[in-house]
Amino acid sequence: MRIPHHLVRARSGLWSFRQRVPTDLQALIGKRILKRTLRTCEMAVAQLRALTLAARYAQAFSVLREQRMGNQDEDIETLLERLTNADNLQQLTLNRTRAADGTITEHWQIDTPEDVKLYQQIMDLAASQPSPLAAMLRKELPPPLAAPTRTAKPSIETIALGKAKDAWLASIKGSSLPKTWTIKRTAVELLTRFLGEKTKLHSLTRSDLARWYQHMRDEGASTPTLTNKQSYVGGKGGFFEWAMASGYYPKGDNPASGHVSYSTREKRARRRFGFKAYDSHQIQVLFAPAAFEALPLPARWAALIGLYTGARASEVGQLMTSNITEEGGVPCIQISDEGEHQRVKTDVSVRTVPVHPDLAALGFLEWVEGMRAEGHTRLFPGAKAEAKNGQGNWVSKAFSRYLAEVGKNWPTAKRGFHSLRKTLIQELQGLGVVSELRAQIVGHELDDEHHATYSRDFTVKEKLDGLGAHSPGLRTLGYRLNLETLRPLVDPALLPEGSLPTKRHKARSNA
Repeated sequence: MRIPHHLVRARSGLWSFRQRVPTDLQALIGKRILKRTLRTCEMAVAQLRALTLAARYAQAFSVLREQRMGNQDEDIETLLERLTNADNLQQLTLNRTRAADGTITEHWQIDTPEDVKLYQQIMDLAASQPSPLAAMLRKELPPPLAAPTRTAKPSIETIALGKAKDAWLASIKGSSLPKTWTIKRTAVELLTRFLGEKTKLHSLTRSDLARWYQHMRDEGASTPTLTNKQSYVGGKGGFFEWAMASGYYPKGDNPASGHVSYSTREKRARRRFGFKAYDSHQIQVLFAPAAFEALPLPARWAALIGLYTGARASEVGQLMTSNITEEGGVPCIQISDEGEHQRVKTDVSVRTVPVHPDLAALGFLEWVEGMRAEGHTRLFPGAKAEAKNGQGNWVSKAFSRYLAEVGKNWPTAKRGFHSLRKTLIQELQGLGVVSELRAQIVGHELDDEHHATYSRDFTVKEKLDGLGAHSPGLRTLGYRLNLETLRPLVDPALLPEGSLPTKRHKARSNA
């Protein structure tokens, strides 16, 4: 006959055993339900301990019925405690294996004579008649040659989900952009609100996280939204990685990862509705002198840097004058995270990009020297170092306002400053610049372990001139802009009187 487990799981993750007292003994014991903690979070162990306790309680109830008929020499509670004390049985380790056909096999780990005695007690209590194995184990056994060394499991510190959330947010605040930190806070607060502030972090399972993702889907969250939440909570450097490193969650499978991914159809849609590159005609219109003059002076240089380097708006906005340097006789721009308030998207985003000859012809190096001479350490002093949306926000806004006017009659598509990056990448691809060289110029990571493990960084000269006659570099890029008429618009010394940036333009550049 199967003995019921009577298992109940607490919010802390620990299992407890609940036993209903037989009706005829309730008055004697003074309780209807008996409850004992099993001191384990593992279901398999809890089930075996529950079986043991059920057998012991059955024995205790029989003893109580016998004593009720005679003289009772022992206090009821003391008697129950003595007959059902299974603390020593909790020392025995249960191993469970699953065969390929789904069959589950359980066995106790018996390493010492003490383990033999404990196992014999379990066998006697869980069966009406002692099993042949239990009878055999009663005999004296020779001591083992050497007791195997048991590897201690790393201890997990118990912490409530709400407190863990606060600790994680505090740990990343100094290294995150204000906007990024706010987005991450929103994600982990949604998780905490759904699962409960007081829920013990170590007790969470993949099923708990799956319920959270499904709840957000039911509330109308799109796949991009869910993917972002997953990256902040279960991705690299996310909440659960921090919890594992901090000793609050068992190391191993990240329960918040792998729940959300884009379908093939959604991937196609993302490519279709993502940022579009500018075609050659649109580039000519954007950088035509008559139109280009509408941009504030700092935004003009920012746009040109984006056009000839493929740098992101945030990378351009945070440039220091010290990031314009020379390497092997080649002037270059360093995209770095070493300066104060400088951050990059990924590790491969740290890179050195040669200054394109067109930029040099427009007076870029002279403009940088002029900024240094004026005592500026930042290439764009108007950019706010701790802007909520990043130091490139002013670049994106200024360029978007300009684009809305210049390209108002263009076919509808998603365009912006980031389109300059996509334009450069596609131009280099069309010119035959190899993918590894393109990736190192724009700071992309190739999805190939071979490249990451065995490839080397190209020199600045190789990035500029290429690797030979059949492998060009950045120098081959040409947009056929009218540099002679553009230079007066970006070189203050050559700007016609009255064409300097207005106060309104300055205010916009500082936004």
